[in-house]
Amino acid sequence: MNYLFGSSPNTQAPPAQTAAEADKDAAAAAGRILRCRVGPSLSTLETTAVNADSDPILIDSPFFVGSIAVRVKNFAGIAPVGTEPVKDTPYFGTRRRLFSIQLQGRFKHEHSAEDVVFGAEFQHKVNPPTGAWLAMKFANMIDPALLADLYSETPWLYSPMLCSMNIANVVKASAPTATVPLPNTASAEHLKATQPQPLYKVSTGSETSMQLSKALAAGSGVGFDVKEVLGEWVWGGEKDLHESNALLLPEYLDEPKFPEDGVNERRRYYGHKQNREDATFSPDYVYNLEIFAPFIDLNTFDLNLGINVNLVRYLNNQPIRLVCKSLSKNIPFFIVEFDLLKLADLSASGDVKA
Repeated sequence: MNYLFGSSPNTQAPPAQTAAEADKDAAAAAGRILRCRVGPSLSTLETTAVNADSDPILIDSPFFVGSIAVRVKNFAGIAPVGTEPVKDTPYFGTRRRLFSIQLQGRFKHEHSAEDVVFGAEFQHKVNPPTGAWLAMKFANMIDPALLADLYSETPWLYSPMLCSMNIANVVKASAPTATVPLPNTASAEHLKATQPQPLYKVSTGSETSMQLSKALAAGSGVGFDVKEVLGEWVWGGEKDLHESNALLLPEYLDEPKFPEDGVNERRRYYGHKQNREDATFSPDYVYNLEIFAPFIDLNTFDLNLGINVNLVRYLNNQPIRLVCKSLSKNIPFFIVEFDLLKLADLSASGDVKA
């Protein structure tokens, strides 16, 4: 998934912009400010403290519990009420990375690795720039498991979680988590569909929508010590996450299929559907995961692939909404949303005007 932000050296750049196109991009991005929101569902998103990577935000639902830290280089956006924006973190140092999403989490039910995906969803049509189809073709060569439809009424891009993450570090959990029954939130139409369904496409007021709403509103039903359930968050600043993927493999395997620190090998292995179907995300493990990329500036939505393209105009003023979810049941585990808000639409407190 990270190559969708331009981090793959094999993805070709779109054709060079004309001066008129560059002017349109600049006009679309002017007078805007970044807001990042995080939550376990669309209705529970909250503004997060970007670059506070020693103090991540905790999210909890009947389906997932975790801590999430979002980093954006040279952040100049909106901070939670009562706090000031944190421009940077020592994490970036001399690295070329421009953003990072890191999480420490547990799934509250067992899921096939084929079913857990990470990607982007858009509520309305987008206008992909010239050459986007070629970039997607190269992306599919890099990640054959990538699913995408940029030209639908509700565009989406998903990749299996184990293929999309730059870093995967898995440890045994020290305490259990309480669970509630997993609702069948996928509508009959969704189960029959040949393509994935965005989260907001579950009809409001339908039985499946009410099931999911009640489940998310109920929360986990657990009062817990974060360190007991997730372990200690030991990262932040110059302390970063490293690959340690041995526990991803099924216990019945006689020998490892890839090195414990092998990022590319892990991605290639789980690029095969059968290997994903044989693997599971288990409530018994804590998954420490991170995705990052060096070519998109989220402060402006400028994408640099040898030339500079601003995404605001192509996204039709929509946020970049990154979602981790169950593909078969359309259940969200966590959402990270980056939105460039118009300054004219904000109140003095930084809230969007009604």
